[in-house]
Amino acid sequence: MKRLLFFILTAACSVIFVYALWRDTDRDWTRYQHQFVKTLEPANRKLVSGGIKQVIVDDLKRVDRCTTCHVAIDKPQLALGEEPFKAHPGKYLQWHPVEKFACTVCHGGQGIATETLAAHGDVKHWEEPLLRGQLVQSSCASCHGDVQAIQEHVPLLVRGKQLFQEKGCYGCHVIKDFGGQLSVELTQVGSKPYQLIHADFEMMPHPHDRIHWIEAKLRAPRLLNPGVRQDQLPPGEEEVFPTAMPHFGLADDEVKALQVYLLSLRDFDPPTSYVTPAKPEPAPVYATAVDRGRAVFQRFGCVGCHNVDGVGGRHNWNAGLGEEVPSLMYVKMYYSEDELRTLIHNGRQPAYRGRVHRPVPPVFMPAWKDKINEEDVDALIAYLYSLYDKVLQSSTDGPAAVAASADVAVQ
Repeated sequence: MKRLLFFILTAACSVIFVYALWRDTDRDWTRYQHQFVKTLEPANRKLVSGGIKQVIVDDLKRVDRCTTCHVAIDKPQLALGEEPFKAHPGKYLQWHPVEKFACTVCHGGQGIATETLAAHGDVKHWEEPLLRGQLVQSSCASCHGDVQAIQEHVPLLVRGKQLFQEKGCYGCHVIKDFGGQLSVELTQVGSKPYQLIHADFEMMPHPHDRIHWIEAKLRAPRLLNPGVRQDQLPPGEEEVFPTAMPHFGLADDEVKALQVYLLSLRDFDPPTSYVTPAKPEPAPVYATAVDRGRAVFQRFGCVGCHNVDGVGGRHNWNAGLGEEVPSLMYVKMYYSEDELRTLIHNGRQPAYRGRVHRPVPPVFMPAWKDKINEEDVDALIAYLYSLYDKVLQSSTDGPAAVAASADVAVQ
């Protein structure tokens, strides 16, 4: 009986071993290599060796096997017109040789994998998917501190950084110790674990990865964070407001540019030999204090909540004055310079509630005393005062009518 059991187990192990060998000859990479070799002239086949190709770059802590399938990536004379048999475009491999930079540093994905889905990062629990197409521009910021110097290669990255400031995103989000603290910090949003960036995949279709989450957040933020009304909750539970992030109505190219910029914000510290440091930016020169104040208003993200030229109108759930962030057009009528300076320094937390039985409004005036220097504060006050002067100049009804409308526009 023992001998019979031994023979059965031996036969079973042999079958499993043979099956494993057979499966190993039918991997994605073996099929790709066989398919590619068949397209070559006999004289060229010796230029391509079989088996798994592996690049190890100790300086960057990378082990990549991408060239196992992308066999012609550095052989344009053998390349075909379809993936994975294309050659790398441009001169990027001359500037970034594979043996020094590997592949995933720029392109993302799971370098050590040899199956297509896993290698491209399109599998569960892998948080660095392949950066397809123009998204690869986001990687350039890891080494190129001065992206303006390579603008022709990274136009979306440059535009995304500009848009981030133009839309006032710094008013709510901190990046490298700069910005407001109303919402999540974005310093490493391109590489943080999903839980730390509050990636709410429940309300979005597949694929559930960082790339598509950022895109969905930019296109329609309240679809991902719709909130929960009081009548949808058990008794005693407090309602949850939708996200306070405004719907900016971004065009497709703006979404792509911001997506590239946000993906560039990652936790990656290459050796100094890989880095091109940023050049110091020249100090801007302004003709007047109002011009300087307008730049301060833009640079610190005030436009994100108070809108362009301080006209207000951004939604703020359960805030007074119609659940909107107040206009700044009339602050000159209601605040002295010292009072306005105090408000800028200390902020106002929380914002006034419209209804006391509902939760505190999510948007509030943050304190800027440790972030905006006094010269910039003086210029900002001059700019805010100039908004009222502009209202008077454009009004045809006279100061009395302007004052009446200000009563319903200023908190």
